[in-house]
Amino acid sequence: MVVNPTTVLHELASALLWISYGSFFEWFWHKYWMHQRRPPRLAFYGHTVQHHGIYRGDGSFYVEEEGHTDHILLKPYALPGIVALHLPVMMLINHFVHYTLFGGVAGVVAYFLVYEYMHWNMHVPRNHFVERFRWFQFLRAHHHLHHRFMQSNFCVLNPLADLLLRTLITQKTIDARRALREQQISDGTYGKTPRPAKRSDTVKLSRFAASSLAKAARASRGERRSASRARVRLEIEAMWEKRRSGPRDR
Repeated sequence: MVVNPTTVLHELASALLWISYGSFFEWFWHKYWMHQRRPPRLAFYGHTVQHHGIYRGDGSFYVEEEGHTDHILLKPYALPGIVALHLPVMMLINHFVHYTLFGGVAGVVAYFLVYEYMHWNMHVPRNHFVERFRWFQFLRAHHHLHHRFMQSNFCVLNPLADLLLRTLITQKTIDARRALREQQISDGTYGKTPRPAKRSDTVKLSRFAASSLAKAARASRGERRSASRARVRLEIEAMWEKRRSGPRDR
């Protein structure tokens, strides 16, 4: 059996692109369905109420394998549902770019399975080989912070979407913000930082200033006209006064 290198490259590229896309799908679904009351509300109650209610940002984040390990893995129908949701898009892409369908399905399935494995090991330490790597320790700390601050660090497996969509926080950024807040409190400037002017505010201020200047200019022109008219009136009255007094002097 002869394997076409172009076919293999297409399938591999498709798998890598769908794995990268998985970070954004995870971020979107996690933020707008698992943490908001949107239909199906089972996602919100299963994750925010049950999962975050059991595994919090303190010591309860970790649980022994022999203990209560419910509500860590997703429902059994999650993987078929995700594949079925994306399958029409994959087939449409495969229609225009051949030999990408299998790679797309393989990428989505691989992302889901690794997600579940990693998420389980984050909450249930078992000294698996993967827990020895620094990148796993970073992801575990990343997810631990999400259980403390639920509107940050939405991605469990690949924090690319958190980085690009500005929801990524680390312990260093938290410590830096705390130090800045404490410094501002000690200086008496906490909460007194002026809000930076928005572009719309600047435009409104410019229009107001231009209107005020125009009114001042019109008033100045009016005053000059009034002064000029007064001078002319005084000159005419002086001329008439001279004419009336001239013959009597002769």
